Amino acid sequence: MTISDFLNLPNFSDLNLLAGENGLDRELTNVTVVDTPDGTNWLNGGEFVITTAYMLHEEKDLLEFLQVLHEKQAAGVGIKENRYITTIPEAALKMADELNLPLISVPEAYPFVDIINPVLTQIISRQSLLLTQANKIHKEFLGLAINNNSVPEILKTLSSIIRIPCAFIDTHFRNIFFSDESSSLMQKLQDADMESITSEFLEQYDYYTVANKNEQFGFLLFEKGCLQMQENGNMQTALEYASIVLILHIQVQIANQQMAEKYKASFLEDLLTNNVKTDVEIHNRARLYGWDFTNGGLAAVVDINNIKKYFTDHLDSNTNRMLEEATEIIFRHSIQEMHQMFPQSKYFRQSDLIVFIISMPEDSREGLPEQLEQTFRRLQSRLKMVSPFTITLGIGQYYENIRDISKSYSEARVAINLGYSLQWFDRILFYNRLGLYRLLAPVMNSPESEELCIQYIQPLEDYDRKYHGELLPTLQEILQNGWNLKESAAGLYIHYNSIKYRYSKICKVLNLDLADHNNRSLVEIAMKLYLLKHKPESN
Repeated sequence: MTISDFLNLPNFSDLNLLAGENGLDRELTNVTVVDTPDGTNWLNGGEFVITTAYMLHEEKDLLEFLQVLHEKQAAGVGIKENRYITTIPEAALKMADELNLPLISVPEAYPFVDIINPVLTQIISRQSLLLTQANKIHKEFLGLAINNNSVPEILKTLSSIIRIPCAFIDTHFRNIFFSDESSSLMQKLQDADMESITSEFLEQYDYYTVANKNEQFGFLLFEKGCLQMQENGNMQTALEYASIVLILHIQVQIANQQMAEKYKASFLEDLLTNNVKTDVEIHNRARLYGWDFTNGGLAAVVDINNIKKYFTDHLDSNTNRMLEEATEIIFRHSIQEMHQMFPQSKYFRQSDLIVFIISMPEDSREGLPEQLEQTFRRLQSRLKMVSPFTITLGIGQYYENIRDISKSYSEARVAINLGYSLQWFDRILFYNRLGLYRLLAPVMNSPESEELCIQYIQPLEDYDRKYHGELLPTLQEILQNGWNLKESAAGLYIHYNSIKYRYSKICKVLNLDLADHNNRSLVEIAMKLYLLKHKPESN
């Protein structure tokens, strides 16, 4: 109770408030008697202190006593007048007013017990009522937790207890729920954008943060001025229990979502690794998640360029955290861009790459390559602003039967691996556009491949090493320009006569007539194998 409640009890009509009127709302939790000089040492706060003033011989002693009571956060003080003090000094009254410490005159005839017993009886009675109500609140919310009731049902229970309409902003799943769909609160909040839920927005309402020690889950909202927790102990109890049940409900949803995502990821991994038995199995499992793979699909793989190099060259706890954050940013933007262009695409995450399965009806596939290129350009643009890493987007071929998606996935990975071999980073690579490279990749480490490089490439390497003739880079430029010497000279920034001389020197060193088409084909294949096998160092 407060000191004001105490003075309004019928037993105490002849108690007289002398000073400290502004402290009447101080909370009174106990009544005690202090009649010894060291009696204040045992105060804990909230006590109504009764004294005969036996130990307060001088005015300064009374002033010091009042100061100590204030510092100990006592609720107030009752002094038996005409016992040891006949008149309360003006200085004491003034100090009580300044400290907002209620100073009450107690008639001399009052036994202490006649004050202590009624007050404690009232306090215990009120606490008993609060405990009874708290127990009822506990049981209601416990039932909600056990039965995993919905968020609106939790809010209706809270609203019925505190008699105020309320809303819950779920910041994890980004939803807003209401206890009463006809309330003015819903009219204000139903169209609220989750991006607008800022501290400035929350200040327009009374709100209670729903959080545990490690994570924030949202906010309970009330009309401004409706929530007066300090006037109702059970309101605080109800809010705390509602918060606990909401956290449990959200954590169950998170666990269910994680379990579903785990099963979805397992299914996609089975698809991509060809770990499925029949078409029936694929389509039955797909239907469990509301997916439709009857139109087949292709695999698109987003690979983060050279991120694994950081794990070997710079690995420490800070680097590891930085790489995890960078990976999460790239994956998040990749998902957003892919889903913007292909809303029905499914994805599977690995450590440094994310695989998308894109399935479309046959009559919608004509523009698929261009759509993928547009998506990559947008993703490139976004990542330049938020990430130090670039990406390669590897695209496999489209297969009519989703069971063949593992082939498309393998092709996308081949495209990415060829990109690493040829230093083709920060670009989109379509497997079906890799030409001769995709045929040479599987045999690049064979003895025949090594023999071809020794016969047609090594002599040029040896010559350049000995004479600095630049024959190998010149041959590379000539091949890139389709054996056109004029364009190759421009690409190398040398005179046309210079490239003619180098071309003839290449023919002489290799002892080949490169005007012959068959010889040209052999040299071109040898160069591609050489580039695959001897990739330059990464920057």
